[in-house]
Amino acid sequence: MERLEMVRIYAQVHLDLLLLAVISSEPGDGAAVMRELRDWSGGRFAPSPRTVYGALNHLERNRLIRRSYVEPRRYKLTDSGRRSLHTRRKEWESFATGVYAVLQRART
Repeated sequence: MERLEMVRIYAQVHLDLLLLAVISSEPGDGAAVMRELRDWSGGRFAPSPRTVYGALNHLERNRLIRRSYVEPRRYKLTDSGRRSLHTRRKEWESFATGVYAVLQRART
């Protein structure tokens, strides 16, 4: 499997976390959220609009984000979304630390 394909798969698995992180810092409409995700990741994470809007709808149904229907339309985190982002970030950091430790050990 190509490296870019693996990056795409990782991004898809963790898309909710990535979207929550972007929205927490830069509330915006769907296009702005996609643009920030792509820009912040250096172009590594650029899921299709269909994938992103599906994930945004999922987050909204689960009351982790809310969408404003007045101009400018934008997604914002709810209190539950902030708590979820905090928990998911801690889980990700713990996972990444474990992976890094294994990879470092394999170098020796």
